[in-house]
Amino acid sequence: MKKISVCTFILLMLAVLLLPLQITQAASHNLSTIPVGSGSYLMPESQGNSYEPMRIFTYRSSSWQDGKPVIVVFHGLNRNADTYRDGWIKAAEEKGFLVVCPEFSEEKFPGVPYYNLGHVVNQEGDVQLNPESTWIFSVIDDVTADVRARMQLHKSPVILFAHSAGAQLIHRYVLLGEKCTADKIVIANAGWYTMPDRSVDFPYGLKGLSISDKQLAKAFSKPVTILLGDQDTKRSKVLRKTPEADAQGMNRLERGHAFYQKAQETAKKMGVPFKWQLQEVPGVGHDGDAMGAYAASMF
Repeated sequence: MKKISVCTFILLMLAVLLLPLQITQAASHNLSTIPVGSGSYLMPESQGNSYEPMRIFTYRSSSWQDGKPVIVVFHGLNRNADTYRDGWIKAAEEKGFLVVCPEFSEEKFPGVPYYNLGHVVNQEGDVQLNPESTWIFSVIDDVTADVRARMQLHKSPVILFAHSAGAQLIHRYVLLGEKCTADKIVIANAGWYTMPDRSVDFPYGLKGLSISDKQLAKAFSKPVTILLGDQDTKRSKVLRKTPEADAQGMNRLERGHAFYQKAQETAKKMGVPFKWQLQEVPGVGHDGDAMGAYAASMF
């Protein structure tokens, strides 16, 4: 066998080590950029009830450039990502945002357990948890990574805004997802919550989940704002009215305050930093567009 020099061997090893990076960079260069105006595209996504790709609705203002905010918007119960995207167009034009709205379709992410609860369980009341590899919190990371790659982001802050059912998914992502790289997370008008309480069974609390103190402390250190419409006080038809939900409050406003207060108390008992904020939006009820418009003024 022909001998090779030490230098040649080192060069070959460097080439092997750098190959994955080169492949990743090549893949990102092959992704199409998000065009100005309204649009949508399909993102490959293996999580969910099928291997079908996920549709991403977008709006890019003509003044957006790297350095200006990217807003990733999570829709409510109706799975109407296009409508939520449209609700952000005015703010996007005024402030130069890039808006990205992933569609968690009923076909791919069926029912409350798959979307609101992140597929931690197959159905409420299950003692048996699904494998963490099937939880859908990684989809959120996939969406943000896809946008970063398409737009070659280096300076833009990435902000998550979630309303109603989307806020249920995202607050559970804050508690249970470990790979969040968002610069800000706004959780607006969730109907009910997974309380950071190990004495209450999931999905109303953390009992049954193997969440460590370190993971909980990391959740409390994230840049979260709980945004509540001060008129979101109706016990509407779709509001959950179980004894466990009503123990959190009789409406979304009360439940949001209870969630924030419990998180704050838990962080204090643990002796860890608590970086969450709570804000009420005056004169607004359960209105995704109005909550989004107020959130846009915060950025």
